[in-house]
Amino acid sequence: MLTAAGVEYDVRGWGQEVRTDEYSVAVAKSFADAERTLGMAGPLAAASPFQHRTWLATWFETAGRHPHVVPLVASIRDEARGQVAMVLPLIELRQNGRILIEFADLGVTDYNAPLLGPAAPHCVAGARKLWAALTRHLPKADAIRLTKMPGVIAGRPNPLALLSASQPSSLHGNVLKLASYDEFKRDRGRTYRKELERSWRVFERLGGTEFRRVTDVESALGVLQRIEEQQERRIRGLGLPYILDTPDIANFYRELVIGGLGSGYTVMTVLLAGEDVVAALLGVRDDGVFSMVRISNAGEAWRSCSPGRLVITRTIEQLSAEGCGCFDFTIGDYEFKRRLGGERLELFELTQARSLRGLPMAAEASLKGHLRRHPRLAKWSRQLFQRRAAGPRLMMAQS
Repeated sequence: MLTAAGVEYDVRGWGQEVRTDEYSVAVAKSFADAERTLGMAGPLAAASPFQHRTWLATWFETAGRHPHVVPLVASIRDEARGQVAMVLPLIELRQNGRILIEFADLGVTDYNAPLLGPAAPHCVAGARKLWAALTRHLPKADAIRLTKMPGVIAGRPNPLALLSASQPSSLHGNVLKLASYDEFKRDRGRTYRKELERSWRVFERLGGTEFRRVTDVESALGVLQRIEEQQERRIRGLGLPYILDTPDIANFYRELVIGGLGSGYTVMTVLLAGEDVVAALLGVRDDGVFSMVRISNAGEAWRSCSPGRLVITRTIEQLSAEGCGCFDFTIGDYEFKRRLGGERLELFELTQARSLRGLPMAAEASLKGHLRRHPRLAKWSRQLFQRRAAGPRLMMAQS
């Protein structure tokens, strides 16, 4: 049992429990069991709002219902101490003829992490023992692929990032910590403050304009539809595939609004010109941490007032007044995130082959990790592959 605020929670779940010398592992393999296990894991330490009960429950009810997904929510308990070590929201995914075990993500979760209990290991040796216990009792698969993992969870080491197979990710987060909005403005510098003030004046001169926090579900769903339209137009305009309109994924965001807006977990803000959505921001908040999820703007016609920056900064101003002191601009290597003061949050990944089919995936992940640790070698390899790729293109152009 795990005790929090005088209430006892049994987070072992309803999966079949298997004991090792030190750890017992229970894996919930049905949606009902997975949701019950996660529902009782609320008191455990979470890395970010993406491990909040609302996020995970909504994910398994929507995106997780894809026909190629099977839930594998693992609950690990230290039997010697009689305490929970961690709960892992995993899935089995059938993809391109392979069976993979990975986090419940499918591309919508920015940070993946276990929920840590009081018995979570904090050293390499302990992490190895826990990993060995877990992997012995996961179902057969071609590979385990864990991505976008923070190295620290609520001030404690992430045991999965301690493993030797774990390596730095090519992705990283962008986190801003501040004491007040005045501090935020001061730290941006005089030039940035003037740019921000000018952008707001340009926006206001258009008339009928306002910044608004959307608090009713019907209006928020309408704004979400505008976000979807604006993002699709922008992404397709760049010649890139747009995948957020697949039914399971689109339904995930709608249910996140419906289920989280009333509690304050889901936050929706918008810049309006009359009834037109100029820019909108969807995020999630857990205690003092706000994480951006989706942002959009109406496009080139509004570029002169930098609407994306305006909706972010106004949201920071409002939420910081409510006691929010950490603003996570999440994954994406964009200059505007650095200009807003976002500091790099290192992430980790782990890929382990469990069959011959999984070996190429693990080898590729290992090579990429090695190249990231040696930037000069990575630059040389990119140049080599570019020269090799140029040969066939040149021959085709000459023929």
